[in-house]
Amino acid sequence: MAINVNTVYQTVLLILNKEQRGYMTPVEFNKIGNQAQLEIFENYFDSLNQQIRRPQVNTDYADRIVNLDEKISIFKTSGPAQYINGLFNLPTVSGATTLTSNITVPFFVSAVSPSPVSYTIPNITAGQLAQGTPTVAVNNFLRSSNFTITGNTLTFLNNSQPLPSFNNVEVNAQTTGSNTFVIANASGLAGSSLEVGAKVTGATTTGTPSILSTTGTIPYTVVLDSVQSYAAGALLNITNNITVQVTAQDFYRLGSVRYSAGGTVPTHELQRVDKSELYHLLSSNLTKPTSKYPIYTYENNQLGVYPTTIQSGIDVDYIRKPSEPKWNFTSSAATNYTYVYDANTSVNFELHPADQTELILKTLLYAGVVIEDPQVVQVAAAQVQQENINQQR
Repeated sequence: MAINVNTVYQTVLLILNKEQRGYMTPVEFNKIGNQAQLEIFENYFDSLNQQIRRPQVNTDYADRIVNLDEKISIFKTSGPAQYINGLFNLPTVSGATTLTSNITVPFFVSAVSPSPVSYTIPNITAGQLAQGTPTVAVNNFLRSSNFTITGNTLTFLNNSQPLPSFNNVEVNAQTTGSNTFVIANASGLAGSSLEVGAKVTGATTTGTPSILSTTGTIPYTVVLDSVQSYAAGALLNITNNITVQVTAQDFYRLGSVRYSAGGTVPTHELQRVDKSELYHLLSSNLTKPTSKYPIYTYENNQLGVYPTTIQSGIDVDYIRKPSEPKWNFTSSAATNYTYVYDANTSVNFELHPADQTELILKTLLYAGVVIEDPQVVQVAAAQVQQENINQQR
């Protein structure tokens, strides 16, 4: 259930260009579209608060509280809270928004220990990396250390980048391609060090690379079969693939908090209390919390759970933020370098389809500001205001 990002973009462009008022680039649309989506998303909660205080029509499809809850339900999720130093940290990522970037590494061969080397991470912005939780894998093996990410630049530290090191063979550094190495003698490559999972192709006669170890010092070691041999002057192609993924930190609003000791023990919902209430509750044997009637305080995205003997088994229900929309494109000489919508790499709006009209109107409102057309701003603002009045009556 989503609103197609291309439908919104094409509708906005059609309205803007009807009277040659202006044009909105994909970058502008993506930023404006995200702002419009966040405004509508935030308004769900204010509208729900207003509707709860008003008499409702208990009729199918006309109950506004139910309809609003249906819109909010898109963003409802749950996850475990992690116990650290006496407090429970709330989950920051739901996994709903994960961006992936692949880098095929070009190599050089050096007789000295490899020094730090950096690669630009394509398709993921510095802001997305900073606001999310990134992971780095080389040939599908997860790296937990020995790298840094600054902006959208990935840097492997000393002796940690996926660089091949040949022990028993001379390699001519003058390659025919960024990943192709010329073998200068006819000996085998047994005992050579390569990254685990490295793709090795070329003039092999027998044997395939086999993993010697997947733990220990980076780079990990791969041993090429002792019977594998190459003719003098043969070409050997070695490639590694780096995968960078970033999962957006999208925690937004806390819901219920639950405690389960596991097994057949029933799950208990925790009661939220303020600090002033906590001191009074803990001071009396009659009111102090137990594992059957636990309580919690909430500050700075951390939970203080009582009794303090509870150090695991805490799960929370929460509202996550919507994924950032993205109208992505390809461009080439074949299309005269015009923007061609790419559905595979684009991200749709996550709002309920019932909000498509309001989303287009809000986008047009901001578009009028961008193209400096007050008439577009006035018309869109009036339509948005009327839409809000109709929803709140």
